[in-house]
Amino acid sequence: HYTRVAREAYVLIGGKYPHPQTVVPGGVSTTIDASDLNEIMLRVVKYFDYGRKAVAIWNDICSFFYEVNPKYRDIGTRPANMIEPGQWDDPYAYDGGYANCDEWGRQRWAPPSVIVDGEVVTTSLQMVNAGVEEFVEHAFYEEWTGNGNGNENYKFPTDPAGNPLSPYHPWNKETIPKPTGTNWKEKYSWSTAPRWDRLAMETGAYSRIWGAAATGKAFTKGRFIESTGHSLKIHLPKAELPADEIEWKIPETWGAFERNRARAYCILYTAAIAYDNLLLAYDLLRKGGPDAKMSTPYKVPKDFRIGVGLWSAGRGYLTHHMTMEDQVIENYQILTPSTWMASPKDPFGNPGPYEEAVAATPLLENYEKPEDFKGIDVLRAIRSFDPCMPCTTHIHTDDRTISREVVTCACGAEGPHEH
Repeated sequence: HYTRVAREAYVLIGGKYPHPQTVVPGGVSTTIDASDLNEIMLRVVKYFDYGRKAVAIWNDICSFFYEVNPKYRDIGTRPANMIEPGQWDDPYAYDGGYANCDEWGRQRWAPPSVIVDGEVVTTSLQMVNAGVEEFVEHAFYEEWTGNGNGNENYKFPTDPAGNPLSPYHPWNKETIPKPTGTNWKEKYSWSTAPRWDRLAMETGAYSRIWGAAATGKAFTKGRFIESTGHSLKIHLPKAELPADEIEWKIPETWGAFERNRARAYCILYTAAIAYDNLLLAYDLLRKGGPDAKMSTPYKVPKDFRIGVGLWSAGRGYLTHHMTMEDQVIENYQILTPSTWMASPKDPFGNPGPYEEAVAATPLLENYEKPEDFKGIDVLRAIRSFDPCMPCTTHIHTDDRTISREVVTCACGAEGPHEH
């Protein structure tokens, strides 16, 4: 599989995959020469042809299903609300400081963005961070705010730049597990309910390419990427196939098939950025000097520090919030892509992205007998969000005695109910 090809390239720098062994504060401990870059290049260019194949397949799949039944567009639909911290820093812009993170964040090869109803509402990393809250009303955790003193006494009312923070912001969060029986009116999930400006957000490779397409030319970086404000053009160099231009257009309807299509295009988007950075690496290696170093010396400070890693994994938004004193970690919170999308309801009754998408999904599956029902449309909806989660997605059939289950409220439900 082609994931192996990418891992072969990665281990030349990381030592092994997963769990790289060469990462150190300030860089990596690896030394790189031209032969290493050549080995990486041989693998990166393979993705130009592979990506074109993936794009062609998903374009064909979408066209086929939409032609058979236009309602396939409605599987997994929800508002195009997405959050993306961005990825791939410009080393000449990046300084690691929170005060300047808006500026160096916008210099990333994949820019940060928050998309609401398909439109960019901010590209500020500080606003991306400050707008986040995590709720646990319907999760198996104890409420950490108040403690009898009221929410006004929470630890960090503002971020280091003075932007107001919620008591439910990750910097103020404490993880206090509280496992209970499943009750759909109360607690029913181990996922918290992250929200940005009280909105349920999704994230992924597609949020990255949407943000890059929608932010326009001012945020376009590199020789092979061109943003138009409504699409993203990827100028592919020659591999086994000739040079070409591939364009991903922001879709009118956002659902399961479009998530998968966008993810296919993101293979080419990522490959083009990797190729561009390899060309820069060749140039730095040729010139030598301090810019060609693989790491910068770093000492862990001894005074109190508050920090955040605003980053994006392959599956989307992934942040680490930490406080430390005298080189000892006091609190560490991680917010993952799966937490955003597997979110239960929030305190205001709003469903998470999976829940919202499933509720909007038409059942188009053809079956003759109730026991033949597979729930394929529901599975398509959920699996379109996050390729790391399919094995945790199940449909309940109760030994095939339930023909179809529709939960309208389930308040106080303790077990399976027939409706």
